Amino acid sequence: MRKSTGIRRRRAGLAAVALTSLLAAGCSSAVNQADEAAAEGGSGECQQGGTVVAANSSAPEVSRVLAQSATNLMWARAVFEPLINVSTVDLDDPQPALATEWEISDDGLSAVLQLREGVAFHTGRAFTADDVVFTMQQALDPATVSDVKAIVAGWEVEATGEHEVTITSQTPLTDTLASTLALTPIVDSETYAGLADGSQIIGTGPFTVESYSPGADIVLTKNDDYWQDGLPYLDRIESTTIPDSTAQVSSLRSGRAQLSNGLTVQDALSVTEGNPQFELLSTINGTYPIILDAVEDQRVRQAIGHAIDRDRINEQVFGGRGTTDGLYWAAASANYPEDLTGAYEYDPEQARQLIEEAGAAGTEVPITIINLPVIAAEYEIIANNLTEVGLTPTLTALAPPDYQQRLSAGTGGNYLSLRGLNGSPSFLLQTNADLRLEGAHRQFTSPEYTELATAVIGATTAEESAEAVHELTEYMNDQAFLHPLVTVPGTSVQSTDLQDVDVVLGGWVPATTCYVE
Repeated sequence: MRKSTGIRRRRAGLAAVALTSLLAAGCSSAVNQADEAAAEGGSGECQQGGTVVAANSSAPEVSRVLAQSATNLMWARAVFEPLINVSTVDLDDPQPALATEWEISDDGLSAVLQLREGVAFHTGRAFTADDVVFTMQQALDPATVSDVKAIVAGWEVEATGEHEVTITSQTPLTDTLASTLALTPIVDSETYAGLADGSQIIGTGPFTVESYSPGADIVLTKNDDYWQDGLPYLDRIESTTIPDSTAQVSSLRSGRAQLSNGLTVQDALSVTEGNPQFELLSTINGTYPIILDAVEDQRVRQAIGHAIDRDRINEQVFGGRGTTDGLYWAAASANYPEDLTGAYEYDPEQARQLIEEAGAAGTEVPITIINLPVIAAEYEIIANNLTEVGLTPTLTALAPPDYQQRLSAGTGGNYLSLRGLNGSPSFLLQTNADLRLEGAHRQFTSPEYTELATAVIGATTAEESAEAVHELTEYMNDQAFLHPLVTVPGTSVQSTDLQDVDVVLGGWVPATTCYVE
């Protein structure tokens, strides 16, 4: 068994677990729905049984269970469980799942995890450390879609006991371990090949797959042999595909669906405002930045930051549910540099002055977007703002595959993006395509950015991390090569007949969800 010097014991669930990583394709967590319900007098005793129909705007993709995906938000964590769960409500308090506790060495370069005993896959086979090693190997497979491939590529994962795993990393694990493991649910080596076509969908979770119809729905039934005694409460979950937001609203109001994901913000608000039968459920925290790869003059990039009316975008496009702090980091992160927020307040006069100094009046600003209604609505406001200060915006709207291809090829130019805030700054700098050092969609780079980002990734203490994040953020604000415009929680709707609808990285965790008596 490999030993590391200076091991610090970190028991999951204690405040001493100082893992500052997230989450959340990031996914996020419900904003303590049970407590809110209790405060409003809507909580009660859980009843056993019942079926939940979850309407989702996109069809389930069973071959993508090792990636954070909105398509699998309403079912994947019912079937597949990670070693650790992380919520965006508190990024510094990861919770045990298939791992009961974990230790990180003082240098941050190794971790030892103790695994839960008495857990079985839905086939009846016992879960062991070998399954963790197998899962990490699949995450590295070029054919596998994984959000954390870049981090896991720097790991050596060993089964150092039947229920113990040791991870050795090239970079500190302190700020990345929890998010990485939370986004890598454990798969079954004996049936993994069946995920490619959906013929075998086997995990350790509280529900088993009864049926799967590609492009349509997935039906789950209670796992009577689940490792948590007395759970789950529900008997059945039906995740069904309803692409149209208006149709999802009808499904909720008719009582057919009790959960709904993928509605427009406006439709979600129309269902929940003034209606005690439904409430909003926050899921994936997403940030909407503009990346300015085709604007060479720093003054013009700064001018664009001042020209855009973030509050108007938040109100008109996102129903006022977002925040406009101007930083790319999750506000729930412990090393969030709050004193650097608001560097680019809406100030058209300042924008005009900077454009005049740069001699850039009338300059064309081409912007590429993915052709989705929310992004298109965001662009319309941005275009009006840029025109107002003397620039000439032009639009290229692409279908999702063409948009992704262009950005992956590094030819996106200026583009509007949507990214999940699913981890600490260190985690994002290694996984996020707008920020990472290798394979980024962003083409802006400099020795200073590389040095500062590397310092964040290499930080081994909370103090080092906070200082490094602060210095990098100051540089990013000054260079203005990207402007985070609005950060918004993903908007879903739940029936108030349900209690404890908890969402973590990877999606809804339905083990404790129940109908209220």
